[in-house]
Amino acid sequence: MDTLHSLLADDATWGEDPESESFCHNRNDVIAHIKRLFDEGVQPTIVETMTRPRGIAVRLHVEWADPEHQRPELQIVHQAYLVSDGVVSEIHGHDDQDSALAAVSD
Repeated sequence: MDTLHSLLADDATWGEDPESESFCHNRNDVIAHIKRLFDEGVQPTIVETMTRPRGIAVRLHVEWADPEHQRPELQIVHQAYLVSDGVVSEIHGHDDQDSALAAVSD
């Protein structure tokens, strides 16, 4: 967590809707959210990363804690990590690899 903490901007955000309960408004929110997911037994594995001018597109394989409640459509998760001044400033989920790549491309 210390390494991840150092890679995030102080005001890093994660999510799509700033009004939602799950939206992370700063680095501490992001770290707390990830710790909560780990505590719930969620196990993400980075499958692929693709660097572009605005950041990194990431494809993750996610193993949910309770196999009975797994949602097959969420087994592969695509995210865009927007980088500014050498640190991650925003994290956004995407429906597919192409949209994640578009978010971090010129």
